[in-house]
Amino acid sequence: MAHPPLLVILGPTAVGKTEVSISVAESLGAEIVSCDSVAVYRYMDIGSAKPNLDQRKRVPHYLLDVVYPDEPYNVAMYVSDAEKVIERIWRKGKIAMVVGGTSLYLSSLLEGFDLPIAPPNEEIRRKLLEMAEREGSEALHRKLKEIDPFAAQKIHPHDVVRLVRALEVYWQTGKPISSFWHGAFDEPKLIRYSNAVVFGLICQRFELFQRIETRMHKLLQLGWLEEIRNLLEMGYSPQLKSLKSLGYREFTQVVLGNWSLEKGQQEYLRCAKAFAKRQWYWFKKRPYVQWVNTTGKTTDQVAEEVLKLATERFTKLD
Repeated sequence: MAHPPLLVILGPTAVGKTEVSISVAESLGAEIVSCDSVAVYRYMDIGSAKPNLDQRKRVPHYLLDVVYPDEPYNVAMYVSDAEKVIERIWRKGKIAMVVGGTSLYLSSLLEGFDLPIAPPNEEIRRKLLEMAEREGSEALHRKLKEIDPFAAQKIHPHDVVRLVRALEVYWQTGKPISSFWHGAFDEPKLIRYSNAVVFGLICQRFELFQRIETRMHKLLQLGWLEEIRNLLEMGYSPQLKSLKSLGYREFTQVVLGNWSLEKGQQEYLRCAKAFAKRQWYWFKKRPYVQWVNTTGKTTDQVAEEVLKLATERFTKLD
C-alpha cells in the first residue's frame, strides 16, 4: 500500500465509540481524527462528551476545539480539515482513525460527493430561523419541497439545521442542494478513500436507549448545566447554531429558567433517541460498513473484536 490504512469507527450516539477507539488506537499506534459536529466548538466539552485530557494524552486527537461557538463551521470545512489531518498522520507513517457519528460529515469525507460552495449567510439564516419560530419547522420543509423535492424527502421536517442549510444554499446559488449530492444517497460507495476499513458499532435498541440516559445523568453530574451557564455569561447567544445542537438546545432552556430540569431531561431523551434512530437509518444504508454488535459486551471485548477484524482487513489490503 502507498500509505497506512484509514480506519473508521462510526455509530450512533452513546454506543461507546470513544472508549473503544482509544483502546484500538493504542494497540495500533494510530491517531484519531474526530468526526463530531459539536466537538469542533471550544468551551463545549461536557455536552459533546469530548475525550478528556487523559484520553488525549494516551492517543493524539485532531479536529476538537477548532472554532469558537459563534464562528461558522460546516461540512465543507470539515472535509477540507480532515483531509489535511489524515495526510499529516500518514506522512508520519501512522494509521489514521476517523471516529464519530456525524453522518453527513462521515459520508461527505468517505464518499467524496461534491459540496455546495455557499458560505454561511447569517442574514438568510436569521430570517429562516425566525420563520421556523413563527410557523414551525414544517413551514421550512414545505418551502424546500417546492424547490427541491428530493432533498425534502431526505431531510426530516423537524431537522431545522439541515432545512435552513438547504434553503440557504438554494437562495445563494440558485441551485437545489441535492444537485451537489450526485447520487450520494443512492448505493453509497467509498470514493475519496477507497481502501478505508469502516466499522460500525451497534447494540440492541433497548440497551442503546439505556446508555443514552446513563450518559445524560453522567454529563449533568460533571457540570453540563454550569458549562452552558458559562457560555451564556461569556456572551454566546442561545440562538447560535452551536447552542442549538442536541442537548445544549434543551438544557439551555433549563439554565434560562424556561424549563424545569425534569422537562429538560425528558425533552433531551426524546430528541436523543430520535437522533440515534436517524443515525442508524443513515448508517445502515452504507454497504461498506462492517457492523460489530456491542450488546452486553465490555469496552475491552468490543475493542478486541474490532482490532482482530481490522488486522484481518489490513492484511487483505496489503
